[in-house]
Amino acid sequence: MPARRSPRRSPARDTREDVFLAAAELFSARGFDGVGVDDIAGSARINKAMIYYHFEDKLALYREVVRDMLRAVGTQVAEIASRPDPADVRLSAFIAGMVTLADQRPWFPPLMLREIAEGAPRLDPDTIALMKTVFIAFHRILAEGQQAGVFRTINPVLAYMSIIGPLLVNAARERAASRPGRVDFPMFVDVPHPELISHMQQAALRLLAPEPIRP
Repeated sequence: MPARRSPRRSPARDTREDVFLAAAELFSARGFDGVGVDDIAGSARINKAMIYYHFEDKLALYREVVRDMLRAVGTQVAEIASRPDPADVRLSAFIAGMVTLADQRPWFPPLMLREIAEGAPRLDPDTIALMKTVFIAFHRILAEGQQAGVFRTINPVLAYMSIIGPLLVNAARERAASRPGRVDFPMFVDVPHPELISHMQQAALRLLAPEPIRP
């Protein structure tokens, strides 16, 4: 009786993930213009034709790297915004979730910072729509907190930037700190992420705290 063969994994599925991960790392390190299809193929150790098998072109691959994070964030924050918890509890969960998802996709914060600094020329309407989903969920938490008297009145864009901005900058700082020979510089010391989450939660709640009633 012939030996049973173990099930084989789908080559198409495997190479797509290889392409995605290689492209994410390279785009994050060098930017869109600094990466060629040949670079991605070499890093993924595949034939260049496999890239076009999975993605229409380099731009489509780049957008998928961005959308992957935005879809994950959008799904998570929409769920958090829908919880029955008080707004301050949901805001703390929002911050913790952002840090956790960025840990799972460390290429995203530096990539997004670079893209925004360049004027976001490669973010198409579908990608912008995913970004909007994240902001809408945040805005819901903020607005319901204001209605409940937990948060003060504040421009939602400013509130969003005050929370997301430091997280993106810290991720870029961590990348700079990881380069050899920089451990002695105070700005590059390691900050445990539980401490980062706690700090940002406290900072956000202080920022949004209701203004005291003056006599």
